[in-house]
Amino acid sequence: MNFKTSDGVRINYYVYGTGKPVVLIHGFGGYQQIWCLQIENLIRQGYQVITYDQRNHGASGRDQNLTTIKPLIKDLYELMMFLQIENPFLIGHSMGAAVIYGFLTFYPDFPLRGVISIDQSPKMLNTAQWQYGYMDVTRASYKLKLREHGNVRETLNGVPAQVISKLAPEKEMFPFVRTENLPLLYDHAKRDWRSTLINTHVATLLVTANQSPYFNGSFADVMRDANPEFITHQAVDQSGHVVMAEQAKKFNEIMDKYLQGH
Repeated sequence: MNFKTSDGVRINYYVYGTGKPVVLIHGFGGYQQIWCLQIENLIRQGYQVITYDQRNHGASGRDQNLTTIKPLIKDLYELMMFLQIENPFLIGHSMGAAVIYGFLTFYPDFPLRGVISIDQSPKMLNTAQWQYGYMDVTRASYKLKLREHGNVRETLNGVPAQVISKLAPEKEMFPFVRTENLPLLYDHAKRDWRSTLINTHVATLLVTANQSPYFNGSFADVMRDANPEFITHQAVDQSGHVVMAEQAKKFNEIMDKYLQGH
């Protein structure tokens, strides 16, 4: 299914099941099919699941002028308003988690049941005072490093064949051109959402990967210590960046427990 944003970009989305709504948000260069092992699990438990391809991704429309993450944040808001979603859980991976951080920032009055962020530091540029950014990038080096994708393997041991079979046809039909979207990635990298997490009153679970090639999961401990009433942290072992696909069983257990508790 599709809807058009206020600035005329077509967003492709799916709605599964009924019940408390859970919105799943993929990362930079991702596709909504990455969540296939979560969708089935959530439907079985009586949740309504909403997935979508962000603009410039997957089956959604292309915005040649996309240079910041703000339109992605607004797209999330407009999609939920269009679908009349009330009190959802938001679960985001990588840049999808940053979209949620931005949503908490720009739509603080929108009622949320809770948030799960997957392997995404709220500040990607490292400084002398903040050593929990993306790899070792700094303001001086981030463009070069991000253009090269860090030259590291994103996952620890790949993702299951079931996920690959869902992703493969989408990638073939709707290839993601990284170079065309580098301005978006650069803007994503320059954001600092730490104050949002420190001040949020939304129950937020930060999920990190012990073998993430990108982030030191200790950022989640720092955020939790700064807002212990509303932020919790769960680290997943034997996983690279794509936790929900690489360690789906473990992630689903963590997700289920969190959702049931809120």
